[in-house]
Amino acid sequence: MKTKIKEKAPRLWSKNFTILTLGSFVSMLGNSVSGYIISLMIFDMTGSVFLFSVFTVSFYLPKMLFSMFAGAYMDRFSRKKVIYTLDFISAFLYSVVFLILLFELNFYWLFLILVLIVGSINGIYEVAFNSLFPNTISKDVYSRAYAVSSMIQPLALCMIPVASLVYYNAGSAAPLFVFNAIAFLTAAIFETRMDCVENHIQSKENHLTFKAYKKDIKEGFTYTASDKGLMAITLYFCIMNFASGAYGTLALPFFKSSPEHFANAQVQFPLLFPVLGEKLQGILEYLCNDTATLYTFVMAFGVAGRLIGGLFQYRLKYSHKARFTVSVLCCLIIALLDMLMLYLPARFIMLCCLMTGLLSIAVYNIRLSTTQAYVSDEKRARFVSFFEMMFACGNILGQILSGVLGEFIHGRYIISAFNIINLIALFAVIVANAKSVKKIYNIEIKEDNPKNKTTKSSPA
Repeated sequence: MKTKIKEKAPRLWSKNFTILTLGSFVSMLGNSVSGYIISLMIFDMTGSVFLFSVFTVSFYLPKMLFSMFAGAYMDRFSRKKVIYTLDFISAFLYSVVFLILLFELNFYWLFLILVLIVGSINGIYEVAFNSLFPNTISKDVYSRAYAVSSMIQPLALCMIPVASLVYYNAGSAAPLFVFNAIAFLTAAIFETRMDCVENHIQSKENHLTFKAYKKDIKEGFTYTASDKGLMAITLYFCIMNFASGAYGTLALPFFKSSPEHFANAQVQFPLLFPVLGEKLQGILEYLCNDTATLYTFVMAFGVAGRLIGGLFQYRLKYSHKARFTVSVLCCLIIALLDMLMLYLPARFIMLCCLMTGLLSIAVYNIRLSTTQAYVSDEKRARFVSFFEMMFACGNILGQILSGVLGEFIHGRYIISAFNIINLIALFAVIVANAKSVKKIYNIEIKEDNPKNKTTKSSPA
């Protein structure tokens, strides 16, 4: 007689998944903290919205270029080795930055070179990470795994308010870069211990000629362009990031240059202010007077939204057939909130950031988990490479254009106009190609149907 024994449920937190996730958290943490602090330093040094946007573009331009060329390499060679090598390089780089700040060599061109290098590393790292990530998990836990992945960035961003306080109180960013160097070195050492199987590596093709390299890069373009759904998703997220580029460039200058918009804590928080004690009232008054710190706390609400959204995505179960609708509705609400929030009092801006953070995680999780399941392992790095290039390209265009226009036009008008373009693109690109996009977004991943779990027969 035979009895059926259920297979052991696949474990999410395997050794490889844990190491890669924690390593990615360290990378996000280090780069988020350094990027934000350097942006504050640059804006404080120059006071120019245009030069501030030049700095931001200096990060995204090499990121775009290197992500474009990284895919062909990642589809032939070890992605794991690329990840820990880049983290060793980052540890060395941030040690050098610490010495620069220690000796107070605060020249604009030094920071410009720094962000060019960091942007290049980020471009390669993201392609390597996104290509290797599916190899560390089972398809039975895809959505949960990407829900965890979606929380990495907001968790890292939680440190930005702390970093801001350290910077302003210590009078230098040097301690932050020491922390970065140690964190990257630790992550790199652990990443060398990963032993996930990389089936894409073909021993007969482990040398890459220029001709083969050119062919592989072209293949990344043609592969995405030949699939109507993948192309629509890539194009829309390029435009969405175009609008996001404007917000990222103009929000901080808006807060710093518009103290009158946030004046009077009793007006900004009319229901909350009267019930608070003197100390808490003093904190609110300080925030409304120091708009740079207020911006940091507004950002914290966006981070909190992403964390809550990540936890929801980890636990939430809904039909795979609803993913397309959920994603479109979330993108619609995000565009509307981004378009309107800077016209509102501080309390409503915080709520808008909380909502956009929460919804953006749903969009991220749906897009990443489904495209990674849809694209084969052999083509994944080339698709990721093309997507990251287009994604960065949208951001760069948004930053440059908004930076130029920001010298003449009020920042919130520009952000509103860019998000109107975002809304038009949502309907013209995603909704208009709903059938092709649904084929990807509504794909049934193994964990969507637990009844399909296989069983083993065992003799009685």
